[in-house]
Amino acid sequence: MVSEAGVKQKQCFKCRFEAAADAGEWVTTTHPSLGDITQCPECGSTNIHGIE
Repeated sequence: MVSEAGVKQKQCFKCRFEAAADAGEWVTTTHPSLGDITQCPECGSTNIHGIE
């Protein structure tokens, strides 16, 4: 879903936490070979996808 401001949403596959991609709610962690990746603030999963 796209919000009124045109911000794409992200959702955690594990716990279904959902927030705007740039809302500041998402945690960023660093993976040795992948670099910076998004992490769910609720459950810690990095299995995140964008939803439209």
